[in-house]
Amino acid sequence: MAKKDGSSRSWFTGTDLFVGTLILCFLITGLLIVNQSRERLQTYTLLTELRLQQDRELSEYSRLLLEKESLSAYAIVLERAESRGFQHPSDLHINAVDEGHGDR
Repeated sequence: MAKKDGSSRSWFTGTDLFVGTLILCFLITGLLIVNQSRERLQTYTLLTELRLQQDRELSEYSRLLLEKESLSAYAIVLERAESRGFQHPSDLHINAVDEGHGDR
């Protein structure tokens, strides 16, 4: 019979298996953290693009409101002027005469 010494033990002991499992868990956790960080970066990038688009839309909306108010104010002024008998300057045919303001 051959004598059994300590060199014929199994490949992995309980401690080796525990350490290997722990290392594997650390690797998986690291990969999950990297993936989550990448997703967060993409989300912030999209959020920044959406905020810039919103700023452009609000700016355009403000310009449109200003233009709308200008046109409505022009219509009100035109209506009041016509009701008082005023004419638009382009409709007037008056020859302007210089009164000699530059002859001093």
